[in-house]
Amino acid sequence: MKSGFMNGQLPIADILQGSVFYPASAMDGRPVKYLGGFSHSFVYADCNIAQDDLWRELDTFKGYRIYYSRSVAREELCFKSFQPILPERTDGDPSRQRVRDDFSPYALWAIYDRRPEYDEAHGPERFSLLFVAGEGVATFQSLYYSNHSAPSVITLIRCDAFTGNWTAFFDPTKIFARSVIQNPYGIPDYIFCDYQHESEPPWPWFSKLQHTVVAPYGRLHLWSRGLTESFAS
Repeated sequence: MKSGFMNGQLPIADILQGSVFYPASAMDGRPVKYLGGFSHSFVYADCNIAQDDLWRELDTFKGYRIYYSRSVAREELCFKSFQPILPERTDGDPSRQRVRDDFSPYALWAIYDRRPEYDEAHGPERFSLLFVAGEGVATFQSLYYSNHSAPSVITLIRCDAFTGNWTAFFDPTKIFARSVIQNPYGIPDYIFCDYQHESEPPWPWFSKLQHTVVAPYGRLHLWSRGLTESFAS
């Protein structure tokens, strides 16, 4: 991270460019566990996690301790106006998005240091987590379009069935996939997901299976856009 953030300056461009973006994330630490080191910046979005609950769980990543954390104002996240991709009738009804009765928008940012009793085999020395209490499609467009940035990885885990999301994130024809692929500032190199069909990717633009992780609650797959690099376990 560039100098200055400890004095209140949020390095939003550094946080977003090359990050791992995870919509409907809940408080799932698996992307950090399996992609830590591949990326050092994780951006989570979920509108059903209470701020008090998140603060209680923020310092629970195994092998890490919080180096720095603070609340983030909306004005720090989205600087420039942008042309949004609007939902179509076939995308679903945004008014049907499940939201907590006591929902209030917020964002938190934390930087983590690896504990001294753990070595580099456990994970990177430091990583960043930006958590935005927002719906996945709107948060993606607001963050990445507004800041002229693109993530390196899209994470989709248990994000459709029984989640209350108003649109299907796995469906390549729906608005979330279109928002990612039509981002004028770049397309991710990878998608990390628990899509059940190992012989085919969830989105056709990511056609090369790079790695499979046998994780709690099922297998996770890393698909690339046909890149030749392999993903180190």
